[in-house]
Amino acid sequence: MVEKKDLKKEKRPVRYPIWLKIFVVSLLPTFALLIAALLNHQYLISLGESAEQILSKNYKSIQAAQQARKMLEGTRNQLLEQMSLKQSPALVPDQLLKNLSDPLMICRDNVTESGEQEVIDHLIRGYIGYEEVIHVLSKADVSLWENARFAEFLALTADMVSRFEDLVNINEEAMERAEQQTRLLASRAQRDAVILFTIVIGVILILSSFLSYRIAKPMMTLARSLSNTGEGSGVYPKINPRSKDEIGFLISSFNQLFNRLELYDRYRDDIIAVEKEKVRRIEEAKGRFIADISHQLKTPMTSLSMSIGLLHERGGQLGGEKRAKLLKTAQEECMRLSSLVNELVDISRLETMTRPRHKETLDVAIVMEECLAPLMKQAEQKGVMLQIEIAEGLPKLTIDSFRFPWVITNLVGNALRYTERGGYIRFHVHQSGSRFYFKCSDTGSGIEAHYLPHIFDRFSQFSERGKSGTIGLGLAIVKDVIEQHRGDIRVESSPGKGTTFVFWIPAEEGKGYEKSVDY
Repeated sequence: MVEKKDLKKEKRPVRYPIWLKIFVVSLLPTFALLIAALLNHQYLISLGESAEQILSKNYKSIQAAQQARKMLEGTRNQLLEQMSLKQSPALVPDQLLKNLSDPLMICRDNVTESGEQEVIDHLIRGYIGYEEVIHVLSKADVSLWENARFAEFLALTADMVSRFEDLVNINEEAMERAEQQTRLLASRAQRDAVILFTIVIGVILILSSFLSYRIAKPMMTLARSLSNTGEGSGVYPKINPRSKDEIGFLISSFNQLFNRLELYDRYRDDIIAVEKEKVRRIEEAKGRFIADISHQLKTPMTSLSMSIGLLHERGGQLGGEKRAKLLKTAQEECMRLSSLVNELVDISRLETMTRPRHKETLDVAIVMEECLAPLMKQAEQKGVMLQIEIAEGLPKLTIDSFRFPWVITNLVGNALRYTERGGYIRFHVHQSGSRFYFKCSDTGSGIEAHYLPHIFDRFSQFSERGKSGTIGLGLAIVKDVIEQHRGDIRVESSPGKGTTFVFWIPAEEGKGYEKSVDY
């Protein structure tokens, strides 16, 4: 049968309205220009920072090299002046070497160009020799023109001055290259901005054309489909709503309308077929039920009638043992009839099981005592030991005081029915966490494994029930009552060894748990 939810699949919300699309397209030029301007601005800032960093380092190196060169030339001129005055020893400024080493270190720490490191390494080596010569000249007792190291001093000075000039030239050339590179990058940024703006404008034109086409095409498709639909033809168009705007919603609405018209007959046929199948199954179940009840009622009635007839007609001629046997047979058949009547009562209980009832908070021990009092006597008469174990300190339990006791009596009653004399039945109640657990175990005949999956089905029949003359409603009602209490039940059984039923319900009303549980 086709369900109604199929129709709901056709509903398509308006996620992208037409006005929003037009608005977005109109905003594209503004956003594109803004983004392009921001990118261009960031590009220029990065270029400026890079150029500033390069120029700053180059400028520091140039300034330090020029300062060192002036100090070298000044010291040389000062010593030449002392030599012309024939002054001995040479008077060298105390701070000369320190003042010379500071700009040299600045140059060493600002190496940015190729070839600059080699020049600085040569200057450092020259500075070491220069420092030694200066110390010698400062402590010499002879005149400068008589000192053999003075020529070395002049050579080192000239070499270092030349190296510092080379360092200045390298950095000045780097500054010129950096300036040219900055201009080139600025020109490139301007060119890229023009290209970007051109691309943006082209994209905007393409999007505008595409949007106009997407708006107009589905409208024309819908109009053509409607115009081609013949009156009373029963064939309806199927249009694919490709967009999620108002046009797509309109097309979806038409599709939904067409689907409803097309599915109307299918719904009607499916409903009729389902109802026919339901009626057929009900009639079959009703027939089987009546046949079973008729057979199960007829057998004990026939036996009961024969026993009573014999006692009535020939009671005086029969011996005491024969009369006792006939009376026992009549008693057994009456018990079977009583069981069948109870099963009919179960049917009425099953029909009223869906109606909710008011729940009460009761003491578990009292409920168990009231439920099992009649069964204790029956167990004693049959010679079966019925053992009740209730854990101490159990809190009160919120239950349906009318239906829940029937679960206890049904489980214990079934155990008593299938347990022979000398056997025992044990019913245990305890709390674990937020659940109350109830366990009913017996040493009865047990149930075959292939019957266990269907033991809680309504009207299920198997050998044990057939022997007892029941029609299989008690355990179905038990399961329904437990599920109404938001609990669950399971069964374990071994033929010839007995059966164990375990079920649980939540300790607090309204707090149910998943079906698969560990007992």
